[in-house]
Amino acid sequence: MSLREKIEAEASFKISKKHPFIFAAHSGGKNGQFFRSFRNSARYPYRLTQFSFILRKMMKNLMASFEAVAGNEPGNRSSREEPVQSSDAMRKPRILLAATGSVAALKFVSLCQIFSRWAEVKAVATRASLCFIDRASLPKDVIIYTDGDEWSSWRKIGDSVLHIELKKWADIMVIAPLSAKTLGKIAERLCDNLLTCLVDAWDWKKPLFVAPAMNALMWSNPFTELHVMSIDNLGILLIPPIRGEMAEPSTINSTVRLYYTHKFNRVAALDALQDNALRKPRILLAASGSVAAIKFAHLCRSFSVWSEVRAIATSASFHFIDRASLPKDVILYTDEEELSRWNTEYDGARPVELRHWADIMVIAPLSANTLAKIARGLCDNLLSSVVYAWDHNKPLYVAPAMNAMMWNNPFTEKHLKTIRDELGVKLILPRTKNGAMAEIDVIDGFVKDRLPDKI
Repeated sequence: MSLREKIEAEASFKISKKHPFIFAAHSGGKNGQFFRSFRNSARYPYRLTQFSFILRKMMKNLMASFEAVAGNEPGNRSSREEPVQSSDAMRKPRILLAATGSVAALKFVSLCQIFSRWAEVKAVATRASLCFIDRASLPKDVIIYTDGDEWSSWRKIGDSVLHIELKKWADIMVIAPLSAKTLGKIAERLCDNLLTCLVDAWDWKKPLFVAPAMNALMWSNPFTELHVMSIDNLGILLIPPIRGEMAEPSTINSTVRLYYTHKFNRVAALDALQDNALRKPRILLAASGSVAAIKFAHLCRSFSVWSEVRAIATSASFHFIDRASLPKDVILYTDEEELSRWNTEYDGARPVELRHWADIMVIAPLSANTLAKIARGLCDNLLSSVVYAWDHNKPLYVAPAMNAMMWNNPFTEKHLKTIRDELGVKLILPRTKNGAMAEIDVIDGFVKDRLPDKI
């Protein structure tokens, strides 16, 4: 395997050779693959043939950067690369994270938390990004700077200038999310806030990564093409979005960490990929309209001990679920949220996104109504739509809960046989013959004991 192929495999980035206008960014195995196509079509009437060429060029530049830094073995260091000083050899890398005014800034806290595990982090936030960032949730050791700090720290000639001090401090800068507005400012060399002043003063011997985030219409706008071409000329490294949606924090982290690991000849390069390999299983828990949904908060807490949990609740289940009792780190999705978030053909479909995200799905409780919908292929809400879109190579468990007469109804037997034999759904039997749902510890243990070898 060539060095380029090895780095491509480790970095989880591949440039498609099959089609010149496709590149793919992978994050964590077959279920973490995302593809972005820039073919000419009626939906993209602009000069996207050229735009795709530029994007592929930027991806190649990123790979070339990996290849260049990987070649800097001791005694064979590039003349352009300063040797790492012994005093710095053991310190953590200094990462400057920056957020701009995009709804993807909701993930900025998560980004800071992931980077803080292996790096010393400082943060910069534009005024618009603060609409989406919960400053109280940031790691305690992460200092966040805003435009106000730039002005308040300077009193007279001779005082230090914040954006210069941050530029000197950082080894690497990562702007995630990068909004269309800030992309335009950087491309046109406008510097009217702390972040854009930082970029304008940046030392281009040090890497600067950007992870764009904007809606699909903005991403396909011809001005975006021009601006991406412009920042490419600056040597900025692109972590590509998926139809305008920012790459996941884990993908951004792995990309930057692998670059740093190769550049400074630190611990094995595979460490950058271990975050994904050692991550917790992703469990999608779902509740349907049964009185057993009273136990759903307890179920979420039990699974949260050993897995990353997201939850779905049908409208009927809300008669029994106390949302305030759910663990704070569990995101709950509802039918109303699904309908309100989708406005154009470019918006992502929540059932598909959840299907891609989850390693395992568990429906507990499964009511007679939802059982029948799944068995007959009906999908009139978020839960049944996720099941309809489910990848049945991944486990799907159900824990039925209904009264004795429903449980003993011949239709129930027929529906259970259908989902078991035709869909491969695994059944967690009720604890009694009267249809009462299995106990929480039984459901938890049943799923945990059957975790796939590879997730």
